[in-house]
Amino acid sequence: MTLADNNRTRNTTVLLVEDDKPLLEFFSTILRREGYEVITAENGVEALDIAKSQPGERIDILLSDVAMPYMGGVQLALNLRKFQPELRVLLTSAMPFQEISNQCGPTFKPEFLAKPFSVSDLTSKIKMISEAR
Repeated sequence: MTLADNNRTRNTTVLLVEDDKPLLEFFSTILRREGYEVITAENGVEALDIAKSQPGERIDILLSDVAMPYMGGVQLALNLRKFQPELRVLLTSAMPFQEISNQCGPTFKPEFLAKPFSVSDLTSKIKMISEAR
């Protein structure tokens, strides 16, 4: 990682939402190791509450599982984008992408990473999204 890459990741905040606690901790560790600021939540309702309770805090990337209890990733992303329209979204799921795309509707086009995925798949996708902002 170059100094410029490190500075870019340091200024990127990822809201990581995953209902599988071991995966949440693993992904969080990986992203922090890559230099990202990471906020974690175990479901969409918790993530939305965190985002609303910190209105001055910028969230650059939402990394969320699609299927979770209480509120799934698509619904969470749509809710967050109401007050953070520049939010970039990366959804993960074992479900087929077309099924998720149908849930998103015609105007919301998130990035997608199919489960299972490798650490390098995750880090390269987050880096690509971060650099696109």
